[in-house]
Amino acid sequence: MKQKELSIWLKLIIVFCGLFGLLFCIYVGPETGREILLGSENFKTLYKPLITFIWVTGVPFFIALVLGWRICSDIGSDLAFTIKNADRLKMISILSMVEGLLYIIALLYLFADGSYHANVLIVLLLILFFSVVISVFTSMLSHLVRKASEIKQDNDLTI
Repeated sequence: MKQKELSIWLKLIIVFCGLFGLLFCIYVGPETGREILLGSENFKTLYKPLITFIWVTGVPFFIALVLGWRICSDIGSDLAFTIKNADRLKMISILSMVEGLLYIIALLYLFADGSYHANVLIVLLLILFFSVVISVFTSMLSHLVRKASEIKQDNDLTI
């Protein structure tokens, strides 16, 4: 697969992730919250904070997608191994950890309040797991891209 084709495929994946994120923030999250939280007297007060929380946690997600798009553009231009891309991957790792911390705070709040629902806990734990996995892998990729960039720079200077 050529770099242009790879770049196009990766951008297509990013578009689908963005569409899924929008769908989750605009429809799935609020509707699921409405079914679970508004159906019970104990959880009614958590509906508006849940919607706000979903929108707040969507911000790092979409910033990471924009950074990923820029990395894909560089891949298509044969500039994959650059310090700039290593920094972008590091930023994606940090954004993913911020996302994870927000979900940890949400879990702690639910446990402290005692108003947790099994379905909500499962979703929060899954998102937390994926944010940690993404953070670890993008951090490793950042390190590898940085090292590859250094090797490439050394080779470019060699006659």
